[in-house]
Amino acid sequence: MKNLFDGLSQSLAEIPDKLRTKKIWVWLTFVIATIFLIMGIRRLTFDYTVESWFSENDPAFVAFNQYHAQFGSEDGLLIVYKPADGNVFSAQSLRAIKGIRDNLIYNQGSGENEEKSALNHIVRINTLINAPVLTVNGDALISKPLVGDKVPSGEAALERIRETAMAQKGFPLQYFSKDLKYGGIFIETDFGAVPCDEQKASVGNDLVMEDMGMEGDGDDFDEVPCFEPTDIKLYAKLNKAVNAVLSKPEYAKHLEYFAVGNTAESEYQAKVSNEMGLLYLAALVIMIVILWLLFKSFSAVIWPILIVVVTTIWTLGVSGWLGLTMGPFFILTAFLILTVGLADAVHLLSAYLFFRKLEYNHITAVKYAYKKASVSCLLTSITTMIGMAALCFSNVIPVRVLGFMSSIGVAFAFILTVFLLPVMLELWAPVPKGKKNGTRAEESRKGLVPDFPAMLQGALDRIVPAIQKRPITYCIPFFFVFIICLYGMFRLKVDSNTLAMYPADSKFRRSVEIIDGKMAGSSRIALYFDLGEEFALHNPKVLRTIEQLQNQFEKKYPEYVITTSSLIDVVKDTWWKLHGGKKGKYVIPQEEKELSQALFMFNNASPEERRRLVGDNYRKMNMTITLRNASTYEYKDVFANMQSDINSAMSKIRQEYPTARVSITGIFALMMKTAGYLTMTAAQSFGSALIVISIILLFIFGSLKTGLIAILPNLLPSILTFGLLGLLKIPLDFYTMMLAPIIIGISVDDTIHFLSHYRLRLMTDENSNSALVHTLKESGQGIVFTTLVLGLGFGIMSIASTPGTAKLGKFGSLSVFAGLMNDLILLPALIMIFQSKADKQHVNV
Repeated sequence: MKNLFDGLSQSLAEIPDKLRTKKIWVWLTFVIATIFLIMGIRRLTFDYTVESWFSENDPAFVAFNQYHAQFGSEDGLLIVYKPADGNVFSAQSLRAIKGIRDNLIYNQGSGENEEKSALNHIVRINTLINAPVLTVNGDALISKPLVGDKVPSGEAALERIRETAMAQKGFPLQYFSKDLKYGGIFIETDFGAVPCDEQKASVGNDLVMEDMGMEGDGDDFDEVPCFEPTDIKLYAKLNKAVNAVLSKPEYAKHLEYFAVGNTAESEYQAKVSNEMGLLYLAALVIMIVILWLLFKSFSAVIWPILIVVVTTIWTLGVSGWLGLTMGPFFILTAFLILTVGLADAVHLLSAYLFFRKLEYNHITAVKYAYKKASVSCLLTSITTMIGMAALCFSNVIPVRVLGFMSSIGVAFAFILTVFLLPVMLELWAPVPKGKKNGTRAEESRKGLVPDFPAMLQGALDRIVPAIQKRPITYCIPFFFVFIICLYGMFRLKVDSNTLAMYPADSKFRRSVEIIDGKMAGSSRIALYFDLGEEFALHNPKVLRTIEQLQNQFEKKYPEYVITTSSLIDVVKDTWWKLHGGKKGKYVIPQEEKELSQALFMFNNASPEERRRLVGDNYRKMNMTITLRNASTYEYKDVFANMQSDINSAMSKIRQEYPTARVSITGIFALMMKTAGYLTMTAAQSFGSALIVISIILLFIFGSLKTGLIAILPNLLPSILTFGLLGLLKIPLDFYTMMLAPIIIGISVDDTIHFLSHYRLRLMTDENSNSALVHTLKESGQGIVFTTLVLGLGFGIMSIASTPGTAKLGKFGSLSVFAGLMNDLILLPALIMIFQSKADKQHVNV
């Protein structure tokens, strides 16, 4: 082991001398590589939809696409409006809604600008104006709009419209609230249901619904459906185009709007992206200030910042050339690269200045800095990459991308630091090559800014003598914190709520609350039935079983389920209208012949509406369930019970149709699936990172005892973080779940730097306490400097308006500073307690 370390140290120490004669080639290679990778950044795409979280062969995602192939997209825009006169059926309210609908429809196809052309993604607009009403005319069933092309002004005509709407079973909560003070506009889009180019070519027009410009049913589509991902830019363009219509004075002065859906969320996502961009710049400024205060040299500020900026460019460039799609954790990736990528340069510069202060010349100081610190930088880069790479095994695609990009970012930071920093120092060093560092330090003490490195060295020199007197006493507080936080971990629960990601005073959050309280709900799931045989849905027994299931949902889960709708409602409404609205006729026909007749008449009256509910061959249908927004923790049991209800109903249907199946799908259902995947990700990534890093530490130090000493302090930051989350009753969500592998990957870095220096010093110094003093003197400064950079880098995220990002910043920063306390106090105390002569002899093997 000693030979391995010595060989690595010697090889890395020779790099500056080898590069010194090839400076031009190094700079040329660096510039060419950077230009090439900047071109790759232009190929990056962004997708914040929940669909982007799943791999193409994931069963939940396959079911989701099969539903889209049959019934089209559910990714629409729900707008609830509140008229100033408090009546959605007033002439002014109806005229405003008609004007909005007409504006959105008639502007479709316009190529004047991107916003107007975005309206082409609208498939249908459902409002009170065009709400379909089934009526009987002789022997024919007719579907006609509730209001139509002309809004009446007379009170009698308006009252008839209101009475007709109130008499329709499915209109309340969908088109208007029970108190008639709120109305609904649902804009259906083709987002998530635009076939991939290869499937457009291979299957022609047999993929999605007729009203999307394609005929056919999709019942005979045997391939796994493939749809184009929806770039967030498309949502933003559509949202801008819709808002341009809604904000017209003739509508806005009478209506107040509350919108939900991915299209509405894009506005907030844009604000978050802008805010995170500003926070990124703020973090960069903070790091510049920290570097200046610590090193008091412009070159010691510019070179590390340049390395980390180029590292970010290289990482994004490689991701672009590989065709990766950026998701919601993109900004987090950039922050991780910014903070972690700076660590190696800071350690090497700190070591360089340490040796210059000892009056070594420039060339010798660079060589010694690389010999002392570069092996530790290599080992910490490997362990950090392992911590980040553990996320690559997640079932959630954005988490995989985060793991991959963070890993290669750490690798690029190490490569650029080792191979570019030496030629940077040749061009411009923190201390002029012909001068000693002593005079510079004296001058800095006379300035307005204190000499922080000198102050820090004085504090570090006092640590070992203090701990040496009572090492066990210093361990006791850490032990109690460990026990308390371990208790807190057992109280931790996994719970994600999309609403919790928004500030309490945000318009989007208020919109969700109003829609949940006044209308049909802001969330929805779909049950996708495939009976396996044609015309199976002409069987009254099947429909009655599904009807019982639908009623069961409404009665059994009233706190969550607001409405349900399916072919069942249409059949009952059709049969009721055909019988003149007689009491007792709002039922499913008893005989198959009667049911087939009702379905035939409904299809003739509204074939487009029928296709939204059931396939052409009556083998497949869907049921829509609208829900109130709630956390995944609440819905976990609800979904489990719903699945049990579904299984019970399907067992009856399978007695006659053995291949019948049903899937719970939709965006909200995918979010529930994602929450489950993230739970597994948190446990698996933390466990795998811990095991692999532990093995590496044991291998590096060649001693079980030393390896355990290295592991114990690095468990505490993770346990502290998750313990506090549990004690404070803050659930693990989409953001905080990823803290575990990130924390252990980062916190182990300083431990490795400390133990590597200690191991090297112990080889020449038989006194372990003396070795500890020298270790803190040589590596302590770099450890404190990098902790300040990492801690404040994470900390800047804590002021984000997004609660999830803010929690990540707060607890990430806390864990980093907790790791510093472990390395400066707990680690020396443990070494004093467990270090023995046998260890020294073993180290020298």
